[in-house]
Amino acid sequence: IAAALLSIAVICVTFFQVTSAKASDKLVIRLAHNQAAGSEIADSIALISDIVAEDASMNMELQIYPSGVLGTEKDIIEMVKAGILDMAKVSSNTLGQFKDEYSIFAIPYLFQSQQHYYDACEQSEKVKELFTSTEEDGYIAIGYYANGSRNFYLKEDVACTDPSVLKGKKIRSMPSSTSMDMIELMGGSPVPMASGETYSSLQQGIVDGAENTELALTVDGHQDLVKSYTYTEHQYSPDIYIISTKTWNKMTPEQQEYLKEAIQKANDNFKNLYNGMMAEAMEEAESHGVHVYRDIDKTAFIEAVQPVHEEFCAKGETYKELYDDIQKYAE
Repeated sequence: IAAALLSIAVICVTFFQVTSAKASDKLVIRLAHNQAAGSEIADSIALISDIVAEDASMNMELQIYPSGVLGTEKDIIEMVKAGILDMAKVSSNTLGQFKDEYSIFAIPYLFQSQQHYYDACEQSEKVKELFTSTEEDGYIAIGYYANGSRNFYLKEDVACTDPSVLKGKKIRSMPSSTSMDMIELMGGSPVPMASGETYSSLQQGIVDGAENTELALTVDGHQDLVKSYTYTEHQYSPDIYIISTKTWNKMTPEQQEYLKEAIQKANDNFKNLYNGMMAEAMEEAESHGVHVYRDIDKTAFIEAVQPVHEEFCAKGETYKELYDDIQKYAE
């Protein structure tokens, strides 16, 4: 792994030195992510580049490397930390492997609603402190990407209303301990795997269901393999924009603020489109025979996962303060 990382690093350094030499009059910021080029998410990230280009006086250019061309999320975080890559958009789950407090975003039912999620991510002082707390590690976070809620979908047509429904069912899990604990507490048997393996696992009966956003259901073609989708809304896990402190410290205060504003504008644009996009995705899923269950009583699930909340808060004072501050923004 170390050799592979080193070779990626050498290629990137060589490539970036060549490209930056050509654009020495401008601050060129390179941002990598793992979303497929041309997807809705990739397009909304590309919008940041367009916004940055609007004000020529800022003398900045944002170049985007999508589709995981520079490696896995762990690879690109390492590159940002080392100052080889300027920026990355990564999941808070992956970031939790580098800074444990980021694992808070994997806690099921941390957020009570979409608005609670938006307000806490944008206004919480403790979230802002978390974003800047990794400066000595070579990077900071300067914004978030508003992913939607994760919900359960099954090959069987049944509403997921309480842990008894998921009992005995094998559910694809993200390869994180919090996600696996959550599925167990919610009644299922977690089967950890990469998201790209979910389709064939559903097809072959390795799993009985999965949990993800509406777009995962339609974009990844899972709608042809499952019979039900239930709005359990158990997780809102943001993606995080991180930037190398080496790059950040080269920027003027005006450039720093402008870049943060560009991320926020792109995020606001996506939030405005998001609910409409999800409604379209559900219409498409229903046309493929998926039964969508909305407005369920989530009480049994919320009660079942409380041990995850307690465990996080028991890790220490900074964890408890972060958790409590996020809860202040509940409606």
